[in-house]
Amino acid sequence: MGDFITSERGPGAPGLHVSNVRLSVLFNVLAVAVMPRARTDWELRLARWVVEGDQCRLGLGMVGFDVSELGWSESEDVFATQKRFLLELVDAALNREGWEHLPSIPGAVEERLFPLLRQLREMVEQFPREGLTPPPEYRWPEGPPENGLCELHRVYLHETGCLLCNDASYDEPAPHRSP
Repeated sequence: MGDFITSERGPGAPGLHVSNVRLSVLFNVLAVAVMPRARTDWELRLARWVVEGDQCRLGLGMVGFDVSELGWSESEDVFATQKRFLLELVDAALNREGWEHLPSIPGAVEERLFPLLRQLREMVEQFPREGLTPPPEYRWPEGPPENGLCELHRVYLHETGCLLCNDASYDEPAPHRSP
């Protein structure tokens, strides 16, 4: 099973088929990386979008996305700022920033995560402003996070719990595991 990450409007960016486990870990590392950075409305909405990419909330095989769906601005200057922010976010994940807040990651998954992060970075880097389309209403948040923070993992909560608590093993603390 798994899902896809695509950049249909990006030149020469092949779609990626990603296992559910790697996709889950991708969202986890992006979640801990975005927390200290998100300040603007779009950045906070991106942070919310990341934590809402919880497969425990949406279901396995339901969190794939196209880079064009990230609520980009049509303004050339704002688009460039958003793109730079997302590239910095991926770089932070590549540098393991915030990983001390993660539940354990199996070594084999970690090894496969870095090529995925580099491919995602390339997709974002190549994504043209001319490739903008309105994001699907069901996926791009209407506003910033509104459910508080997980005190253990230091990431925003979604309406049913914590992205990272849901991925923690049953012998690890998980105060906000979804029902």
